[in-house]
Amino acid sequence: MDTDTGVDDALALMLLAADPEVEILAVLSVFGNCHGDRAADNARYVLDTCGRQDVPVYRGCDVPLKQELKLSSGVHGDDGFGNTGLRPAVSVPTEPNGIQILLDLVNEHEGEIDYLALGPQTNLATALQTDPLLLERLKSVTIVGTLGPALYNDTEPWADRRFRVSRDPNVSFDIDAAQEVASRPGNVTWCGPYVTRQALVPENFFLDIAASTGYAPAELITKISHDYAGFYSRSYPQPDDARVMGINDSLAVATLLRPELVAGAVQRPLATFEDPETGERFLAGVHPEKGETRPQHRVIFDMDFNGVLEMIDETLRRPLPWR
Repeated sequence: MDTDTGVDDALALMLLAADPEVEILAVLSVFGNCHGDRAADNARYVLDTCGRQDVPVYRGCDVPLKQELKLSSGVHGDDGFGNTGLRPAVSVPTEPNGIQILLDLVNEHEGEIDYLALGPQTNLATALQTDPLLLERLKSVTIVGTLGPALYNDTEPWADRRFRVSRDPNVSFDIDAAQEVASRPGNVTWCGPYVTRQALVPENFFLDIAASTGYAPAELITKISHDYAGFYSRSYPQPDDARVMGINDSLAVATLLRPELVAGAVQRPLATFEDPETGERFLAGVHPEKGETRPQHRVIFDMDFNGVLEMIDETLRRPLPWR
């Protein structure tokens, strides 16, 4: 797992940590929702809360390949955990290097590893500089990113309203890394904001689980998500001013663990588009050209959201230990 551990990343990590069929070989940190060192510590804190001290966490890339560092602190707080100040007893050290760990694991388990990238694709792109065939040597790669497939208009996708209401920091925070990954062949799936913004969950969903179970993982989500839910509630006003929050990264976990929950996906080459209003650059799946030579990746555009909620509910109601 490759994560810029913020609120929704924490929930996604819990889904993996609770599943007895999943072996988490490593968690790599990356910048995005917060600084990279804090993302590593947050992942460690989540795993410790879930009783998964057996899962190692390593530091990955702290800055983009070329562009200026940007963070989503306005969404997840300066610490990625809603400015709660929660930290593990011992911070994750800078060594061993997470990129080298990734390369070593692929050499040891070629064709067996599912790679889940929940933040900017900088770790993958950096590893590709050493091993250009990396994506093909992984069993699968699932990435939270892209604006989805351009279903109608490849040349002017911004004419499609869904592109105007979506933003994709996982791609725009390091467009060079995203382009590098998009240009490589492999069993790659992209699940971006066009899908994830459709899955806004009432804050009370998590508050009720925490209140009825008293389990530490559910209580942690409620502690770190107060400001996060405030951001989503302001950005996506609901009837009766109900408070909601995004579960972006959990959808990516669901595509990996419960593939039957994917309700719509297409194979597409990815192209770069620039928002004419902000100048930010993003990726979207476009229609293949005649004699297409670009790698084609799977781009998801619909999910069984109720099925994902059931998966989350079942996980957070599961008593510890989770192994």
